[in-house]
Amino acid sequence: MKYAFIIVLTFVAIACFAQDRTDFPYWLEGTWVIESETGESYEEWVLFNDSLMKGKTYRYFLQDTIVFDTMSIKLVGGNVVFEMAANIRNQRVKAGFVLLKPTDDLWKFENPITDSPHNIHYWKLESDRVYVWTETMDLENACMDFIMIRHR
Repeated sequence: MKYAFIIVLTFVAIACFAQDRTDFPYWLEGTWVIESETGESYEEWVLFNDSLMKGKTYRYFLQDTIVFDTMSIKLVGGNVVFEMAANIRNQRVKAGFVLLKPTDDLWKFENPITDSPHNIHYWKLESDRVYVWTETMDLENACMDFIMIRHR
């Protein structure tokens, strides 16, 4: 009886403390190809632990690698936060975007202060295809969108 109680208690503890893998976009891990008229770019996500992923977008030019953006997705105070750093007019700018409401396949991050981007969406179309788009506060401006395909 004592051993049965210990086994049941162990399973209860595991169930209580196990993190649900749908509350963090683990499916983004890996390297993704972004094709455009001007060539291929890449978005790469590396999982550091259960609550931190780091990413970057980049392109190869001859022998050089040009990094456009660096990003992270992390848990901060129970919220999933997307952070992006980019160069704007030769200055490094960093912005944070909070996850509004995830579904298993659509993740929307929003920053109520920034104009562009205001929202960043990642929509998992298939396990190897993700549609990404951004929106601005000004509905007259076009958003940026592209499809990423998992790189083998």
